[in-house]
Amino acid sequence: RAVFEDGTEFVCDAVVACTGYRNTFPFLEEWNPALAEELRNPRRLYKQIFHPSYGSELALFGFARPAFGSIPSTTELQARFYAMVVNGEIELPSEGDMAARAEADREEWEGRFKHDARRVRGLVDYQLYCDDLAKMMGCFPPLLELFIFKPKLWIKVMFSTLTTHQYRIVGPYANLQRVEEVYARQPVGDMLESVITLGFLVVSKLLSLAGFKAFKPNNM
Repeated sequence: RAVFEDGTEFVCDAVVACTGYRNTFPFLEEWNPALAEELRNPRRLYKQIFHPSYGSELALFGFARPAFGSIPSTTELQARFYAMVVNGEIELPSEGDMAARAEADREEWEGRFKHDARRVRGLVDYQLYCDDLAKMMGCFPPLLELFIFKPKLWIKVMFSTLTTHQYRIVGPYANLQRVEEVYARQPVGDMLESVITLGFLVVSKLLSLAGFKAFKPNNM
């Protein structure tokens, strides 16, 4: 029974304290304790989904934790990626290549997030991680085409809420009409902030084209 400050009561089966969690797989420990231990660290998985030794036979979802953004929307893209793998639409790399990519990703995220990435294993940049999966699935939004032919949608993609709707514009299972309906209801961010962001992206892109690679904007 839960009793609240105002005196009201609620009869419940259990009270769950949200104090955190551990990556453990007790259902695997008896069958394969070594695998259960490896899976505790999602950095060892290809795209933090597939164990290199098992390929599509073993996949984990929800173990890429965005520094900002939501786990459910990230998990949706992971599930879409997995579905395309088991459908034969995407072929996974070899075991060695998957392991090498997992190690490269680990270095990228730990270099980007420093101590936090070692403290919270599985920490990723929401946009970079989702963009990477989208490119492999062929559903990364064609930003230049949108800028030219659908500028209103481009503005919403660039300066509205960062969601995974943008990965339904083109590619497998796209639904452009539905995407446009969703974005039509989403507000654009503060105009001054949007202008500053656009200016920063343009200047960074020009500097990167001039040879200053450190200024290259993410995914541009």
